[in-house]
Amino acid sequence: MDDLDSSFFLLRAFAGPMMAIVSLLVTVTIFVPIVLYVIARWRANREPDVDRHLGIKVALHYFAISAFQLGLAGLTLLVWGMISSAPSEAKSAVYRIAFGMIVPAALVQAAHLSLLRRTNDAQVTNVRRLFTGYNLIVTGLLGFVALVTAFQALFAKGSSGEMGRVAGAMVLTYGTAWAVIGWRFGQAVLGGGGGTNAAPPVDKPAAVVPAATPTTGLPALGGGAFPPIEPPK
Repeated sequence: MDDLDSSFFLLRAFAGPMMAIVSLLVTVTIFVPIVLYVIARWRANREPDVDRHLGIKVALHYFAISAFQLGLAGLTLLVWGMISSAPSEAKSAVYRIAFGMIVPAALVQAAHLSLLRRTNDAQVTNVRRLFTGYNLIVTGLLGFVALVTAFQALFAKGSSGEMGRVAGAMVLTYGTAWAVIGWRFGQAVLGGGGGTNAAPPVDKPAAVVPAATPTTGLPALGGGAFPPIEPPK
């Protein structure tokens, strides 16, 4: 009975933050990719070259980032189970749920990133930069919520219990991902990564200007020979 009560308490402690995360992810993942596709299509229409892989890149990036967020949620659950004070039976259930989220997320992300390498995503980076920024916003927002929750638990009167451990697991997972994605996105943008469909300019060789032939005003030499040959008398 004690194990059942502990498990119920763990689920109840984790239910509040997880419901907020799930609601946010559902709202964001439904509407934002549609907006990103419209923006990418609008920007592509302004370029001189048509991006033939635009639609497939949007779909592949969408599923890759969705799998990434699912993996972060599973990793958060795994870390929380490791630092939780629950009995071993409850931790075992948490581990099974966590790995049930992490494994399919890793498979889906690996498959879609592999397919992206077969497109022109590395050369035409408009879609990649849009979805990387979108991923940074989602991860950073969840990391910010985790940080606020962690400090609320830190400054709470008395022991924060499992809520503090949940917040700590979220800060460790989402905070790290937030920093890594932000650093990589900053490198891509501030480092001058390409973002247009146009090919990079090619330096044209300087035109060779023929040297001017000096004019001396003297009559041309007979036959063009040098030294001149006197005609026979």
